Amino acid sequence: MKKIITLVITGSLMMSFHVGRAQVFSSDFENWTGNVPNGWVGTKTNLEADSISPYTTSAHGGTYACELVNTESTHKRFTTGAHSVTNGTTYSISYWVRGSGSIRTGLYDGRATGYGYATYNSYHVVNSTTWVQFSDVITAAYDTTGGEFIFSVQLTSPANDHIQIDDVSIDTASITPVDTSIYDIQYTTAGNGDSPLNNQVVNTSGIVTGTYQYGFFMQDGTGPWNGIYVLDSVHTRALGDSVSLTGIVYESFNMTEIKNVTAFTVVSSGNTLPVPSAVTAATVNSENVEGVLVKVTDVTCIETNSGYGMWKVQQGSAPADTCKIHDLIYQYTPVLNTHYDITGPVYYSFNEYRIEPRDVNDVQIHTGLGEYALNIISMYPNPVSNFLNVSNIEGTQMIRISNILGEAVQNIKVLGNYTTINVSKLSKGVYFISLIDANGVINTRKFIKE
Repeated sequence: MKKIITLVITGSLMMSFHVGRAQVFSSDFENWTGNVPNGWVGTKTNLEADSISPYTTSAHGGTYACELVNTESTHKRFTTGAHSVTNGTTYSISYWVRGSGSIRTGLYDGRATGYGYATYNSYHVVNSTTWVQFSDVITAAYDTTGGEFIFSVQLTSPANDHIQIDDVSIDTASITPVDTSIYDIQYTTAGNGDSPLNNQVVNTSGIVTGTYQYGFFMQDGTGPWNGIYVLDSVHTRALGDSVSLTGIVYESFNMTEIKNVTAFTVVSSGNTLPVPSAVTAATVNSENVEGVLVKVTDVTCIETNSGYGMWKVQQGSAPADTCKIHDLIYQYTPVLNTHYDITGPVYYSFNEYRIEPRDVNDVQIHTGLGEYALNIISMYPNPVSNFLNVSNIEGTQMIRISNILGEAVQNIKVLGNYTTINVSKLSKGVYFISLIDANGVINTRKFIKE
């Protein structure tokens, strides 16, 4: 009988566990009933029966390992039998693997989302005759006696006899999270962009910069490496919330994110958002701005439909200086050849970076007239049909109204702290109102003429 090794190591990272862990399941593949290993092939297995077989050429220990064959790019599942799992409990899955192909781990627990499946861990790409130990962690989100732990395989190759696994150990564990910043989660020198804390449980915090049904973006600073996406559809959050959380760092097809959030606190609400990082359409396509709130200025729409809710913009005339805009959070219908200023967090999927506008304010037609203020003015109604009331303008000598091209269409001399402007003769559209004193423009605001 082989000894089951239960060290839990992810890459070069040793994970910290308290004493008191409990073993849920272990298998050394020494016992088979025909071509079915005892304790395996649960109801969620969809790997064909003839693609699961005992392997004796080079077992990790003892006589048998288990060979899994799936040469297709679509993954297939090889699962344990049913086990009791508990909502909020994190499980470690430790196993040895060799051969050629990609393998990852998961869990079916019947949760309300994902058709009952937890988000899979990242694939481990294997191409070696040497046995290597991998360890992943995954958190249950539902109490059930029908939990099945999953080994998902794809793209196996006969070069090294497809994929073989051996000496599997699944345990509960009280994991001590690492207190860390978003920067330290994201910053990497790895060629594939993976986080140095991949598969580690962390405590971290930040300001929510974008949110939608299935997750949100947050930052704990400005600039490169300071933003991250959190996969979480459970906890209530809003733009400007300062939140702290505990979760697992995870690489979803090379996008670093946090998943399996087990602790979540809104520390405060209504906080000022981090200043968007100024980028070009080319520099958006960089690992260091993944998850970061960014802004591109004066980009031209060169493709209104790039598929899957995306459109493409270009900076200047350089063909390579382009990026995609996506509708993960907000859908906008662009106009071909129109110049835009676009703000949003950066998302990575299917090997490309996208800017994700959050609402109508994040997609502005570029005019060259940026809105800014040195003092607070009041301007109403907006949109306006006939008369625009402007107050808090003490010290202003003149008000200039410009169209979207930046051309002055109306100049009004003012005196005092309040004025009413007749805009009834203006055509419908977007305009800018600029307050001017002896030193020049001191305030610019946008209004819409109905």
